[in-house]
Amino acid sequence: MVYGIRPLRLSMISMIFVPLLWSVLVQYYGWSFSTFFSVLFIVVALGSIRFKLEINDNHLVYEVFILFKISIIKKEIHPSEVAHLKFTRVGWAKKAAILKTNKGSNIRLVVLEPPEAYEHLMEFAVKHDLDIVKTKDYLILERYYKD
Repeated sequence: MVYGIRPLRLSMISMIFVPLLWSVLVQYYGWSFSTFFSVLFIVVALGSIRFKLEINDNHLVYEVFILFKISIIKKEIHPSEVAHLKFTRVGWAKKAAILKTNKGSNIRLVVLEPPEAYEHLMEFAVKHDLDIVKTKDYLILERYYKD
C-alpha cells in the first residue's frame, strides 16, 4: 500500500523562512526581477515537496519528491535495519510514528494519509517481529478513536 505524508513542520518553516529570505535578498541585492524569480522558485520548490511511504510485504520504501514528481530521496528499509518503531502523538489529536533505524537517520512519519496507515504499519511490525513502543499519549488516542 502507498500512503502520503503531510509535512507539518515544512509548511511552518517555509512560512518563516521565505519572508526572511526575501527581506535579506532585497536589502543585499536590491529589488530586481532575478531576486523575485529566485524567491518565487524557492517558494514553489518548498510548496511542492511531497513524501510517500510504501508498505510492502518484506520492506518499506520512503520517498521524497520535489516539484511533484522528481524523486530526491528514495530509501528502502528492510526489517533487519529497523531498531524499533515508536508510535507517538503530535499536536492535539494526530498520530505519528518514528522509524528508528540502526544506521542512518530516523524517519518521522507524521500525519499519514489515510489514517489506516498506522494500523498497516503496526501489522508490518508485528509480522516481522519488530520492537513496538507506544507512548501514553498514543494509547489514549488509540482508545479514543477506536470507538
